[in-house]
Amino acid sequence: MRNILMLITTAVITTGCSKSVDERADEYTEASFTLCGSKVQSYSQGDDGKIRILCENDSYFLVKDQASLAYMHELNGAYCKGKGFSAFHERSRYFTFTCEGDRNFNIPK
Repeated sequence: MRNILMLITTAVITTGCSKSVDERADEYTEASFTLCGSKVQSYSQGDDGKIRILCENDSYFLVKDQASLAYMHELNGAYCKGKGFSAFHERSRYFTFTCEGDRNFNIPK
């Protein structure tokens, strides 16, 4: 019984700490430039896989997954000139976003 308890505890600890500190720091830094165009106030990833980001300028983003975050990074560079988003919505067939500076876009997936 004790061995089973040890195995379960080890599995929970390993799963909870699967990403290294460097990997989490890279994601946090990338979010600063990808979404906010400024500093990130808070960054978290829930059990559902969604990434929640609150920017220093009070912008808030809920990102579906890492693939969406990577694509947002590309959109920021191509359409917002790296300044970040003031709003971003992922829909079933489109990405709708507003760049800092009030330029609006509706891009098909």
